[in-house]
Formats: sequence, structure tokens, C-alpha cells
Amino acid sequence: MQINYLSSDKFEVALKGARVNLSGETIDIDQFIINGPGEYERKGVFVEGIGIEDGKTIYVIRAEDMSLCYLGKLKSKLSDEIIKRIGEVDLLLVPLGEDGTISDKEANAVISQIDPQGVIPMLYADISAFKTLEGIHNGELDTLKIKKSDFGEGERSFYILKPKK
Repeated sequence: MQINYLSSDKFEVALKGARVNLSGETIDIDQFIINGPGEYERKGVFVEGIGIEDGKTIYVIRAEDMSLCYLGKLKSKLSDEIIKRIGEVDLLLVPLGEDGTISDKEANAVISQIDPQGVIPMLYADISAFKTLEGIHNGELDTLKIKKSDFGEGERSFYILKPKK
């Protein structure tokens, strides 16, 4: 799995058999558009859209033996019921306050609730407060190339991706 941060809440995920674009309320798997709650499958990519309290949809994407949770422009914490539906997550794409989303402190609480192996922040004007909060000292990546075996047992990794120009 190869992940590029395009900007704002937009990502491109390159998989062996498909290209997935994440943007706000829409998931695009090689021009197969998903924009709401439900279960979907396309080219070996399984997507569950979960409707949340504010009328938005978050997505859990399963492909290449990994699960990725895309929170989009989340504006509030998640209920215990939603956390159960999300299930086990390898990578969490979480907003950090830009565009009226949850603050970095609220994001920290959501990260603890979901308990992913890895976290990729998005929607931030200044990442320094979040880096300090989480104790992140490493730099930014142009692209994240990752597979399930890259995660350490019991450790959470943070990946700060540079937006593509």
C-alpha cells in the first residue's frame, strides 16, 4: 500500500489492483464512487461507510490485509457504538482542527478510542502542537509505503505526510 497526501482531506492510495482516492465524503476506487453509508466492494477493496451523528460518513477500507479508517472532516468525538463498528484499524487518517474539525486534543482522544497501529494526520494548519502532544520527533514523508508487517507489536506509529504540490 502506498499513500500520498494530496492536500486538506484528500489522499491517494495505490494498491496492487486499484487506485483509491479519498476526499471528504467520497471514496473513488478507479472511478467507482462511494458517497454514503453501506458496504461496497470493488477490485478487492472492501469499504464500509458508517453514518455518524452529524450526518457525515466515515469509511473503513480493507485491502491488502490491512484496514484503514478515514475520518474525513470529523467534527465531534465518536460514540462507543461507532467505535465498535469501526473495529480493528491499522491506519487511522485523523483531522486536526482545520475546516472546523476536531481539535488536536480531541483527535488524541479519538486515536485512543480507536487504538490504531498507525496514525496519519490531515486537515491541519500547524502540526507542531500535535507533534508535541504525541511526542513525535521525526520529519515528514513524501509518500508512505507500508504493509501489515511494518507495524511493531504494541507500538503506535505516526506518519506525517507532505502534501503533494
